[in-house]
Amino acid sequence: MSPSAVKPGSLKDPSIASLFSKEDPEDIYEDLREIGHGSFGAVFYAQNVNNQETVAIKKMNFSGKQAQEKWLDIIKEVQFLKQVKNDYIVEYKGCYLKDYTCWLVMEYCIGSCSDVIEVLKKPLLESEISSIASQALLGLTFLHSLPRIHRDIKAGNILLTDQGIVKLGDLGSVSTTCPAQSFVGTPYWMAPEVIMAMEDGLYDDRADIWSFGITCLELAEQKPPLFNRPAMSALYHIAQNEPPKLGRTKQNGEDAGWSEEFHNFIDKCLQTEPKKRMTSSESLKHPFILNRGGSNLSSTEVILKLIKKTKLIVQEQDNSQYRKMRKLMYLDEQHHHKSNSNEYNGVHQFKAINITGDACSLDSHGTDDDNHSNYQRNSNEDRDSLCNSISSLQSNDLNNGSGSLRKSSGHSIESSGKKDAVLLNAKFTGSNFGKNQNYYSVNRNENTVSIPLVGVSSETCTPTIIFSSKIQPGDESPEVATFAAPSTYPRVYGSMKDKVVTIPEDTPLTTGQILTSKKSSASMSASNDDSTSSNVLASSQDDVSSKEFLNLDEQSYGIDNEKISLHGPLSLHRSPQEKINTLRRSKFSTLRTTKIISKEVDEYKRENNMYEQMVGYKRLRQQHQKEIKIQEDKNNVELDGLRLKLEREYDQLIQSSVKELNKIRQQGKSQMDRLIKEHEEAEKKMKKQKANLNDYKFKTFVNLQKKEYKHNKEKLKIDLKGRALTRSEYEIALKNSKLILQKDKEEKEQTFYKEQQINLNTEYFKLRKEHLVTQNNYEHKWLEDEYNKKSLQLETSHSLLRKHHELTKDKEIKCLGMLEEIKKRHLRIQHDTELNHQTDYNNRMIDEMRKKHALQSKQQPKELKNKEILIRKQFRHAVKIRAKQFKTYQNQLLATVAKEEQKELINKLKDEQKRKISALADEYERSIGNMVSEQTVQLETWQEEEEKSLSEKLKRDINELKQFQEKQRNNLEVTLDKERKALFEKIEKRRLELEGKISQEIFNFNEEKCQRFYSLEQKQQLKMDGLIAQEMSFTDSSMYDLQSESIKASNSQFSTIHHSTSNITSPSSHSSTNNITSTPTTSTSGYGSPIIIAGRSSNVTDQTNF
Repeated sequence: MSPSAVKPGSLKDPSIASLFSKEDPEDIYEDLREIGHGSFGAVFYAQNVNNQETVAIKKMNFSGKQAQEKWLDIIKEVQFLKQVKNDYIVEYKGCYLKDYTCWLVMEYCIGSCSDVIEVLKKPLLESEISSIASQALLGLTFLHSLPRIHRDIKAGNILLTDQGIVKLGDLGSVSTTCPAQSFVGTPYWMAPEVIMAMEDGLYDDRADIWSFGITCLELAEQKPPLFNRPAMSALYHIAQNEPPKLGRTKQNGEDAGWSEEFHNFIDKCLQTEPKKRMTSSESLKHPFILNRGGSNLSSTEVILKLIKKTKLIVQEQDNSQYRKMRKLMYLDEQHHHKSNSNEYNGVHQFKAINITGDACSLDSHGTDDDNHSNYQRNSNEDRDSLCNSISSLQSNDLNNGSGSLRKSSGHSIESSGKKDAVLLNAKFTGSNFGKNQNYYSVNRNENTVSIPLVGVSSETCTPTIIFSSKIQPGDESPEVATFAAPSTYPRVYGSMKDKVVTIPEDTPLTTGQILTSKKSSASMSASNDDSTSSNVLASSQDDVSSKEFLNLDEQSYGIDNEKISLHGPLSLHRSPQEKINTLRRSKFSTLRTTKIISKEVDEYKRENNMYEQMVGYKRLRQQHQKEIKIQEDKNNVELDGLRLKLEREYDQLIQSSVKELNKIRQQGKSQMDRLIKEHEEAEKKMKKQKANLNDYKFKTFVNLQKKEYKHNKEKLKIDLKGRALTRSEYEIALKNSKLILQKDKEEKEQTFYKEQQINLNTEYFKLRKEHLVTQNNYEHKWLEDEYNKKSLQLETSHSLLRKHHELTKDKEIKCLGMLEEIKKRHLRIQHDTELNHQTDYNNRMIDEMRKKHALQSKQQPKELKNKEILIRKQFRHAVKIRAKQFKTYQNQLLATVAKEEQKELINKLKDEQKRKISALADEYERSIGNMVSEQTVQLETWQEEEEKSLSEKLKRDINELKQFQEKQRNNLEVTLDKERKALFEKIEKRRLELEGKISQEIFNFNEEKCQRFYSLEQKQQLKMDGLIAQEMSFTDSSMYDLQSESIKASNSQFSTIHHSTSNITSPSSHSSTNNITSTPTTSTSGYGSPIIIAGRSSNVTDQTNF
């Protein structure tokens, strides 16, 4: 299959397949521990079994809804990560596919800046913020140089390593182009132009600078601005309000102590206009970054110091949780021990204390005796303290089961659909502290939590712990639970048998789940306590025996042997020694407490949580943008198609017009050629006819000259004979006369011939002029026809262009209308979604408040009972005082009264005492009633005020959201009006350009027409002038030659005659000679020129040579 035929994102494409390793990641990585959770899935700590390198694995599931989109996003992220390598960006290690989950392996970082401020519970120092910012900006500058936009800069994505290096993480939101338009990011850190990108246009890398400024505020104030608002509310507040400022005072009014450089840095980062913000490279040169908050240490040293401080606090918080658990179990044991102190001896039974988040049920027996009353009060106080402790802990440590850093797998916590059971070996020892009591301890992050096993006799039974729940896939290192006697109880009096303990993750740790067996075991010595901590893991075969021993069914605890996952370093198929080696090799270190991880997981698991809503909202905005992009592309395709169609139609018209013009020109040329040919033939015919006629006339003229020559010769002979000349004189005179006659004859013939030629040329040029006029007229008519046709074609093309303009206009208006409808529909859907999310948020807040009020109302009887106990104590104290006073008073009176009156006096005193006690009882009841009424009214008033305040706040948020949405609708209308106006302006401009083009073409056409006609007239005039000049030149030269020859001939004739007559010597012949010469025979030609017949010249020019 060719690469072009492969579906985008298909693993059949070699370039896509090369992104993922073909190895099984479960065979390469061990000791997986969940360290984070997000909308993409979960992040795990892990160790590479080959090189012991610690890595972070981001598991992303791409099944279910939008599977194709998720898959393409994963491919885009992996392709980018493989290309990026920088010291301040998390390093890419590899990528694997397991079922429908992508394992993206990255460099391991111990935590983020968000974890630091959450652990410290206070803002960072200015030097710490500057040090973190300086290194983060280096990574950001590198990204911007590519050019790319991170689009999700926040404290949670600025990671820290054990070496004190800051690295940018979560590159899944990085844009592929810059500028961009997608709605991507986390609401509270989004720049205004990102929120309004779909309305206002594109944004560039300066959007990251806004997010970076918000991140600095987060580090300085523990949370970003508007964090107390829901995400939707924060979005429209960011978009329409002024940028936030760094506070100069704390909440208590004290000076915050931030430098002016820090204030200036924040102000320059948080500019509403993106162009006014600094770039990442300019930010590195800011004094706040360069001075490092006035610290003399390097940024790495400052960060290392911060990490060390945070780790100590994390350890202290985990230890605090451990101490709370120990105190909880101790109070539970103490109360149970007191209430059952008379039942422990010789009784072999197990009693479970049912602990829930709402209440604790313990048996107590009240009495009027003071000591028993004190005991009951103390017992109730212990019980309340116990319940409160459990309530506070149940959402923290207990929700995590046995693993304080519990891990889940992939994009979905149960994506692999497998279950694991963790088998732990527990050893039990008993100790005696006044009464029989037992403790177990849970190893959690190297801290031991001691929990008492109440009601268990160490001599008769062996307790076993089973936490029934499902182990999530990827839980590679569950925690170890062991039973041991606390060191504070030195006396060891019994022993217990090792048993297997199964601790799934999800079930909270409660004493109600502590079960005992019915078998007894032999006692063990105190020396076994030392071996308990070393032998903490048992083989998997013990699971069967423990189940039989406890007579329990695994299915009742959610364990399915057929679905148990057998992967990871702590799977059931690994030996205990391998498991121990894995624990020894572990280099796990984090800045996140168990509470933070549990809270994060719970937030993402909560139905309709902010993260889920925001993912859906972002997906909605991106779908809208994608739909608009598709519609725009479709409109562009349609417009391009229409444009090409209209261009083809116009080109066809132009081509047909050119063909028609060429046809007219060809026809005109052929007609002109035919006419010229006809004229040439007519001229040739005229020449031939005239030549023939001239030949005939010339022959006639020559014959006439011959006759005249003969006549003149005979006459001359006669005249000479009459003169009586000698023979020699006669012959000479005759010869000379013949020569004269012959020469005169030739000259006359030549003159006649030239006159014929002049007549011929005159007629020829006349005919030429007539033909030239005819040709000129035809050329003029031909050109007129051509331009008439061209004018019609021009009008047709102009009408077609106007029609095309109208079609394009209608199409553009239609496309714009479709886009407007889509944008309006998108805005309606977006507003409905925002209102629904805000309504869900309001309902959730109201439900949480009602639950809180219900819990307060539920807990109120306990508080009332405690106060009632206090009043009862005061009442009993008063009764005791009255009784003592009454006894003293009675004794005094009895001492002064006779014995027989004492009985009556005692009765009266008792009646008086009863009345006073009755009054005191009434006062007691009134106090109780007033207290109950007062507390109830106070609680109800407080709840009403809180409910009213919350309702007003939520109503205000809804109103603000509606106002912002109304503003958005108005802005959209304004934007659409601008787009509509811009389109109409564009159309009008195009129409004006078209009209200008048409006018210019008409003007050019007229200019060209006038120029062509003028050129034609000039050309024709030049031809005519040339012909006339040629005619005049030829005529003038011919006439001049003719006149010259006539004069020359006359002079020659007379000189010859004179010479010939002078040669006659006889005087007698003189007179005759004079007579001869004086009477010559003359003849005139047809042209009036005198011709002497003296013979014909043989040099006659061919008359056809002209």
